[in-house]
Amino acid sequence: MRIENIAFALLLAAGCTTADPDYGRFEPVGPLAKPNPAAYDSYSKAMASAPGRPSAFEWQNANKAAVAKVTRPERIAAFTDSPAAADALLAEIGTSYTGDPVALTQIATVTQFVMTPGRPGAAARRATWVAALERARDGATDGYVKTFCAQQLRLCR
Repeated sequence: MRIENIAFALLLAAGCTTADPDYGRFEPVGPLAKPNPAAYDSYSKAMASAPGRPSAFEWQNANKAAVAKVTRPERIAAFTDSPAAADALLAEIGTSYTGDPVALTQIATVTQFVMTPGRPGAAARRATWVAALERARDGATDGYVKTFCAQQLRLCR
């Protein structure tokens, strides 16, 4: 018996392989399911928020005028003018479902603002915002607040 055959026989005896040459080949049984273009029709229903607790997306769609007012570029820039302004905004995060939706929208907009290329003073504004996010994350005792800040930081780096 050749060495290759002995090695194969030992592997076969140990259950590490099979003598069946088709072992592991995928052969579908019956017709494969066809793609369903309506597979996500009920997605929004499955992701619906609890009554009285809209998701950020739902709140923003229902309050477009308020969002436009609080996310004007000059208003958003003011949150990166000083560490105190950034800290004050981030103090509004709150725990899950208790944060002010206006403040949460502004926080997301500040993150976008500091990451937009070509803004005057972009590097300094980004540094101010990143430092404030790190302070908020490191000082938080609530897991939601820590995660929220960590996600914003991930976007800023």
